[in-house]
Amino acid sequence: NGEVITQGNVVTGNVSQGHATPAGVYKLDWKAKDYVLRGQGYASPVNFWMPFNGGIGLHDASWRNGQFGGSIYLTNGSHGCVNLPLEKAAMIFDKIEKAMPVVCYY
Repeated sequence: NGEVITQGNVVTGNVSQGHATPAGVYKLDWKAKDYVLRGQGYASPVNFWMPFNGGIGLHDASWRNGQFGGSIYLTNGSHGCVNLPLEKAAMIFDKIEKAMPVVCYY
């Protein structure tokens, strides 16, 4: 309804490795708690998983050790997902529902 739920620093896709998070307007596919993200060579448990573009989604990222924002995404970003601090992921998870829009822009 046009209301800001939360705002803060995130880490998006690793630009230097060609994994930039794609800009665009998407819809939330579904959401889950206590999920394991799997890819080639990794399995990362997360508390909150909110996919919006195939295997790309919003989720907490404990391995970031509280380091979000700035230019991290340029060389140490994700595989395309939006990494969030745990408290931000929880706030969004509680408010977002299937098919709600997710807007990615730079």
